Amino acid sequence: MISIRQKLQAVSDLPLFQKISSFLDGYCYPVVYAALMFICSLFGLEFLSYAVTTAIVVYVCLFAKDTRAIIPPAVLVVYSMSWQHTPQPPYRSQFLNSTAFLAVVAVLGACIVSAMILRLLLFRKKGNLFRFPSMGIGIALLCAAFLTNGVFSSEFVAKDILLGLLIAFSFGALYFFFSATLNRSFNYGLYFACVLALASAVIFLQVVKLLVFGHYTPDGHLSVFDANGSINKDLMITGWGMSNNVGGMLAMFLPTQLYLAAKFRRGYLFYIFAFFQFGAICVTLSRSSLLVGGVMLLAGVVLLSIVKTPNRKFFRIFNIFVLVCGVLFCILFWEKIVQVFYVIFERGFDDSDRFEIWKNGLLNFLKDPLFGVGFYAPFYVDVNIENWFFPDMYHNIFIQILASCGLFGIFVYVYHLSQVLNLAVRRQTAERIFFFAIFLMLSGTSMLDNHLFHVFPALVYSMVICLWEKDVEKELSPQKNFSVFGTHCKFPLLSPRKF
Repeated sequence: MISIRQKLQAVSDLPLFQKISSFLDGYCYPVVYAALMFICSLFGLEFLSYAVTTAIVVYVCLFAKDTRAIIPPAVLVVYSMSWQHTPQPPYRSQFLNSTAFLAVVAVLGACIVSAMILRLLLFRKKGNLFRFPSMGIGIALLCAAFLTNGVFSSEFVAKDILLGLLIAFSFGALYFFFSATLNRSFNYGLYFACVLALASAVIFLQVVKLLVFGHYTPDGHLSVFDANGSINKDLMITGWGMSNNVGGMLAMFLPTQLYLAAKFRRGYLFYIFAFFQFGAICVTLSRSSLLVGGVMLLAGVVLLSIVKTPNRKFFRIFNIFVLVCGVLFCILFWEKIVQVFYVIFERGFDDSDRFEIWKNGLLNFLKDPLFGVGFYAPFYVDVNIENWFFPDMYHNIFIQILASCGLFGIFVYVYHLSQVLNLAVRRQTAERIFFFAIFLMLSGTSMLDNHLFHVFPALVYSMVICLWEKDVEKELSPQKNFSVFGTHCKFPLLSPRKF
């Protein structure tokens, strides 16, 4: 009797399926996928992006030997959301609330989840569903804390269950799935970095589109620049996020360019792009992203100027060039700089009610210390925070967990951080420094904003933890090369010869 798994493997051995699998396992596929997501964001083709993504995930789960081809959709599919379908002004579209959208997402989402479950069940090894990873204890407990948010609070509502489930799924689903299905011998650090670099490029192009073309609404063209030449922060809106979301994601992905700059012979291209990426963060006028991104860029500049890499001389010369150009630019265009940052100067450098929000978060925690008051408990403060799907949040990951999930949540989160610290103190390689930097950026931007409690940053967070842990596990098979930046890779277009 031939099993279902054997039948699927027989189909996957067919020449056509082998060609498809070879394409999905290569580096060209993420480029093609990223280009498709950008095109969809320009022309409102969300349904096409969702259909293609579902087909890829189902195919990989049923026929591919490795599941890394799911990483690009997990990172990039959100950026296919178009401007004209955003619920934010100036469009205020009802697309996301439409019956067609909800039905399509429900059906395709069910297909994706079913395929992932089948992958775990049909391709398990040695009779076990999967080997429970060491970091899995902290992740599982963290998911449990999200699921029990506000469970005993008088302000607990049914929506707390749904949101807790969504956040728990965002943090845990891909972590456990990839822990069970990825090939341990593959260099996922490099692959993941290339995907994040493509995501950075897509977001960067979306920002450029806003600056050059603005918005084309039913009422006509609307520039993101005011009459005095300053950027209108409220109009820095993409289909998938407002200005703080855009700046936050660019800041989170910034270490990618620095890592790739050290890995490739022509890494200077990524190094130059890192400065352009930081410039894109600047035009979003997201102050927290500017702060965290600026610190990361400075740290990367210093590190790459010291550590021996093939491009170290270029990095040093380019740093001097940027410094000189920056001084000259400030001298020649100081008035324009003031105009560009007019919104920041006008709104000031105050706390934007963060302290008041945090104080009310602590007061909410004191109402129900054990499991918190839940995600939907009101702030009891006169602060207008416009969210698309999520309730008002506390703009700080510790305050958020403490207020919404109580002592159970904060103890679990601290335990999770202790496990992360255990990864961080291991022998350093370029990949582990990269993973650690992305973790710091995800966590750092969430100290002043809500990023980690939104679905796609949480998915990236879960993948970082999983891939970082897998990279550390490679020490079970000791290698002779202990160089941090000494191992280079072969990559189409960037590496003309073998290293």
